[in-house]
Amino acid sequence: MKARMLLISAVLAGAQALVGATLEQAKAVFNKGDYAKALPMMQEQHKKSPKNGSVSYWLGVCLYETGGKAGQSRQLLEYAASRNVTEAHRYLALLACDNYDFAAAEEHIDDYEAALAKAKKPADAATALRGMVAKAKMMIDHVEKIVIVDSTSVDKDHLLFAISLSASCGALGDATAMPKELGRSDATLVHTSESGDRVVWSQPGEGGRQELWEAVRLVQGWDEPVCLSAGLGVEGNAAYPFLMQDGVTLYFAADGDDSLGGYDIFMTRKDMDTGENYKPQNVGMPYNSPYDDLLLAIDEEKNLGWWVTDRNQIPGKLTIYTFIPNPSRVNYSPDDPRIASLARVSCYRDTWGDKDYSSLASDAAFPVTHALTSVKEFAFNVYNGVVYHTFDDFKTASGAKMMEELIVMQRRYSSNCERLASLRHKYAGASKQEKDSLKGTILQLETSLEKTRFDMGEMENSIRKIEMNKSI
Repeated sequence: MKARMLLISAVLAGAQALVGATLEQAKAVFNKGDYAKALPMMQEQHKKSPKNGSVSYWLGVCLYETGGKAGQSRQLLEYAASRNVTEAHRYLALLACDNYDFAAAEEHIDDYEAALAKAKKPADAATALRGMVAKAKMMIDHVEKIVIVDSTSVDKDHLLFAISLSASCGALGDATAMPKELGRSDATLVHTSESGDRVVWSQPGEGGRQELWEAVRLVQGWDEPVCLSAGLGVEGNAAYPFLMQDGVTLYFAADGDDSLGGYDIFMTRKDMDTGENYKPQNVGMPYNSPYDDLLLAIDEEKNLGWWVTDRNQIPGKLTIYTFIPNPSRVNYSPDDPRIASLARVSCYRDTWGDKDYSSLASDAAFPVTHALTSVKEFAFNVYNGVVYHTFDDFKTASGAKMMEELIVMQRRYSSNCERLASLRHKYAGASKQEKDSLKGTILQLETSLEKTRFDMGEMENSIRKIEMNKSI
């Protein structure tokens, strides 16, 4: 008890130190880019000086950079801009881009350029922003019309366990999946072909920049690995490769000049006559966004695709969308009033039209495989303080299998809870007609979540019963 009280005292003392920090200390933390740490400090400074334009700017930036409430961040930044804080205009442009309101973004960039000119500062940042908005406006006129059947959130560290590929598509893995003969222990993501004779991976290169590499196994052994990044003309980072079954089409993510924001997903094909890859093409929207869009994988056997993004800004997590790939690209009309919402994927069910893809979404649910055995993926309390952390802890095969199903249920439950929260938020600000439309969906989802909670409880009890019977 004494140790616990000391720990609580230490935590409170740390919190008090943050709250009691001076403005100069708060600015020092902010200028280091540690926005999460600076946030409570700036909140305290804003309470003291709510009319200080600079403090409003610093707090608005902290909220934006930590994925805080966009509305509150915008309000603070608008006030800061009215108090002639130059950089507030840049963040207002970024907020508008995040909302796919590119006309408003251009207006904020105009204000930003004017403020920079008045302060006699270079306009490089404004020019870069204008270029990003120009790319976004071009992309939003060519949003691919796909059906997204499911959406789920996963821990960043467990991304590779969340995509269920057919064997014919090869396998995605981390550095442990690299052939030992190649000795690339620093590989960050590896895609191995079905035969195991070809691997494409990303790894840190010069200056820590991520590069794409490829190696092929010949009769006499592995050929010398080839760096693909230079041949692709990628100037920034290039990572998250996925090679299609044709052995020609490669998807990857890069953050160079042709990217909209952070990482974007690109596609290239190999010229089989020369062995060279064609210039990579940005795959556009809805796959890419002002955030980091990381991986695109297509399973032709299942006729399903997955793409991974952090656009939903869930701390520590990534969003995986499961979709039905098109045989050839078909775009929405740029005049569709829903175009921004569809590009942003505000609600993936908006892509369904008049059909119901619920059963396909269920079939596409990713299985949690025994590749998790080396990871503390869960903490399952069995009995009397006995806690399982890996599948190797299970005494029965049936208990382990049920645990896999439980984890899938838990993750889907978490994803649906997030969707329900989003719908409720949308409902609160909707018109009467929109509320009538949303009400049925919300009630249906609430009923579904209640059933899932019951089913998870039943599954937990069944697992405990099986494992306890084996232990007795």
